[in-house]
Amino acid sequence: MTTVDIWHVDTREVDTGGLPGGANRAQVAARAVLRRIVTQRLGGREGRWVRGPNGKPAVDGERLQFNLSHAGDLALIAVTDERPVGVDLQDLVPGLNFAAMARRFFPPAEADLVARWGAGEFARLWARKEAVVKAAGDRLTRGLALPVAGDPPPPVEHDGVVYAVADLAAPDGFRAAVALAGPGPFVTRTN
Repeated sequence: MTTVDIWHVDTREVDTGGLPGGANRAQVAARAVLRRIVTQRLGGREGRWVRGPNGKPAVDGERLQFNLSHAGDLALIAVTDERPVGVDLQDLVPGLNFAAMARRFFPPAEADLVARWGAGEFARLWARKEAVVKAAGDRLTRGLALPVAGDPPPPVEHDGVVYAVADLAAPDGFRAAVALAGPGPFVTRTN
């Protein structure tokens, strides 16, 4: 069975060599932690980093799969040796008209769930969709109509590939999900 290692990162606790605060600092800190984890998983080798057609990073010639998401000062990193992986950390954005967003982008049944259950449900569904799209190395706009509602999340087909999806623990005010290419089960391990 595939194991996905998950890291929850508070970027405020990462040494960025004196870089001032703000969104850029959080991004730099999250990417620094990702590079450190990937280098460790590659036995101390950094490898040559490349980007896919839509910007998903990879290490050239390596099977290792990884993904990063950040929201505010928090980041979530997923790493596996076996299958393409995507992860998303979604905050509950104050003032966002989540019901209107769901009506515009989600399937009607999911828009109804969001209207009934609110911002938390919107963020949960969004995190699942974004995790699938990131596992596929695709663009978010192509994944917003994917049906992902259910408990547990159902397998999701995107461009002829089935993805297994799971919700992840997240701090208050956030929702998180991970997706792997292939319908097979997987387990997560928090580091």
